[in-house]
Amino acid sequence: MIKELNIEKNVTIKKIKEDEIKIVLDFQEEIINNMEHKEWFVPLTKEEFLTPIIGEDNVYVFIYNNIIIGLLVLTCNISEILKEYELPSTNYMLIDSIMVKDDYRGYGLQRQLLNFAYKRAFDLNMDGLVATIHPDNKYSLNNFLNDNYNILHTLTIHGGTRKIVVKNVVK
Repeated sequence: MIKELNIEKNVTIKKIKEDEIKIVLDFQEEIINNMEHKEWFVPLTKEEFLTPIIGEDNVYVFIYNNIIIGLLVLTCNISEILKEYELPSTNYMLIDSIMVKDDYRGYGLQRQLLNFAYKRAFDLNMDGLVATIHPDNKYSLNNFLNDNYNILHTLTIHGGTRKIVVKNVVK
C-alpha cells in the first residue's frame, strides 16, 4: 500500500530524450484508453512531444517503483501558438500535458508536477505558465486553482471549449 508519493522522496524524475519518444507515446495512449471522459484530453502528436524534447524545455516522466506514474510536457518559445491563447505576453511556458496514472491519483502528484513546472518556468525566466483544461474536468481545474492559477478566460481551442488558466512567475 502506498503511503505517500513525493517527488523529493520516493518518486524519480526522468527527462525524456529523443530516442525515448515511444515511452511517452505509449504512456499517453494507456492513460487516454483508461479515461472515462476521453473528450477532456487532446492527445499530443509525436511532433508535439519532440518539440519540447529537442528545445530548452522538457518532457518528464515520474517513476515510482520502476513504474511510470506521471507525465509532464512543458513547452516554451512558441509565441505564434500562444497568440491564440490571448495572453498578456507570449513569454509563457505551456503545460502541454500533465497526466497521472489512475492508481496513483489522490496522492497530490498533479500538484507536485505543477510545482515542478513552476520551478522550470522560473529557471527559464518565463513570465508565467498557461494550461488548457476541459471545463468539466473539475479535478484538474481544482488542482490548478488550488495552486494559485487563475482562469483567464474560456476559449474554443484544441477541438472544444477549454478554460485557459495562468499563473504568473514571481521573480
